[in-house]
Amino acid sequence: MKYLACCALVLAACTSVDPHSEEAHGRKVMGLQEKFDRFDYNADGKITRKEAEQGIAESGVTGVTDEELDSMMRHYDVDKDGAISRWETQRAIDTPVPGHE
Repeated sequence: MKYLACCALVLAACTSVDPHSEEAHGRKVMGLQEKFDRFDYNADGKITRKEAEQGIAESGVTGVTDEELDSMMRHYDVDKDGAISRWETQRAIDTPVPGHE
């Protein structure tokens, strides 16, 4: 009987969620906020270019050029204050970097 309960949990976890649903959007926002908090080293609610660079390096991601990082910062820094705020990251879910959809 306990195996049936485990099987039900596995099947429930495998059910597909419409990627455009409200639930999927909520999951994306939560995941993005977790990453935001990980990169916001001084916890001021903003990610500077230096923090983004540090976060990328510590994540083990390679191959990101200075030009790509500058492009990302320009694209997502809507208010042009030199940093990406929490609001700007939420906006990012619906506005991918051009050429990186």
